[in-house]
Amino acid sequence: MQHTRIRWLHILAAILALAMIAAACGDDDDEETSSTASPAQTTTTQTAAATSEDPDPVTDSDGSDAGTADAEPLEAGEVTVGVLVPLTGELGEFGEIVADAIEFGVGEINAAGGTSCGTIRTVIADTGGDAETGIREATNMIESEGAVAILGPTSGVMVALVDLAKREEVVIMSPYAGTITLNELGGDFVYRTVSSDLGDGAASGLWLSSRGYESVAFMIQNEESTISPAEVARTEVTDAGIEITDFVVYNPGQPSYQAELTTVLANEPDAIFLAGGQESGVTLIKEAVAAGFDGEWLFTADLAVPEIFDAVGAELINDKAFVEFADADPSLPEFISFEERYEAAGDPFAPNSYDMVTLAALALEASGQCDGAGINSVIREVADSGTAVSTFAEGRDALAAGENINYEGASGPLVFDESGTVSGAYTIQQAQNGEWVNVEFYPASTFDN
Repeated sequence: MQHTRIRWLHILAAILALAMIAAACGDDDDEETSSTASPAQTTTTQTAAATSEDPDPVTDSDGSDAGTADAEPLEAGEVTVGVLVPLTGELGEFGEIVADAIEFGVGEINAAGGTSCGTIRTVIADTGGDAETGIREATNMIESEGAVAILGPTSGVMVALVDLAKREEVVIMSPYAGTITLNELGGDFVYRTVSSDLGDGAASGLWLSSRGYESVAFMIQNEESTISPAEVARTEVTDAGIEITDFVVYNPGQPSYQAELTTVLANEPDAIFLAGGQESGVTLIKEAVAAGFDGEWLFTADLAVPEIFDAVGAELINDKAFVEFADADPSLPEFISFEERYEAAGDPFAPNSYDMVTLAALALEASGQCDGAGINSVIREVADSGTAVSTFAEGRDALAAGENINYEGASGPLVFDESGTVSGAYTIQQAQNGEWVNVEFYPASTFDN
């Protein structure tokens, strides 16, 4: 019995050894498979093999083979649009406005049956206004989510995404990126439904020149998006014969701006043109009033939010502060219709944001392609080449009838120039009883040369 047990133990040991060798070989095979293909890649390869077709490889920017895309497959009948906005930071209020208006537009598109590519699916990410975060989130939207368009970047993020958009052939579009850098970089996969910052400067200069001031001081945050329009406004004011007592460019993030204000207030300007962010702007306004400034203000769009009254104190700016920003023409029937359907239509950049996603959906429909290249190929024609339409449903039906279409936006006519930029209209609001109230409107035709 003892010998029998020993013999069986030897046999069992041999069997276990063989099993371990086999398992080791199997593990090697699994490791090799997992290092070359994800489950999604394996599915793609198997499908191609079953149809006897070689899948097109995805290549890195240097042309090397990067394998097949590892994005999760979409549900049947969906097309993805990225919403890339600042939901935190100084521009968080604007990011929320933009995201909400895009979602409203998507709701209308999907309620109408969606595009021929399927219903619109949105993926939302917060950039905090940071360019590096924007690049990372946009890359994820493209590579992992399959986004064909990315909507909503601010100026700095938009500029940082230009190369990525063109390389990946994904359209990027913004409702508020006025940076003049895009005057040179935009126009191919890069669009905006707002005019350049040069238009903001012209509107600001026109307002300052109309107020009867004898002198104006300029206080400008040290960023390209604020310096560029300020330079245009300075030219307008100078040409009007108004003295510019100071043109101060300050760095944001300081606990106090008393050093800058000492010089500015010593020259006793009738008004201060403040082009800055919310954080620096609040500090500057409080310190200027505390130091005795009793003149008027003109703010740029970053301060055109209701929250500014609580942050500064309404009593400090009521009746004395004005704000300028790109706006829709409230007399246009397309805006009136939008306002009837969307409660927040009057929020800054809401009409421009609605127009972005509607244009993207109509371009998908018109191109017959379900990708960014398709959108890019026809977006100009969709915006300005045929029967006037103002909603996705109207445009889709006209296209189905074989017509060319001209999308007349809630924000106004959307005719893209060579840089992918539209001409714009502007509103001036005044602080009255703790809220912003419209006091002047400049239609786009005001600035036509």
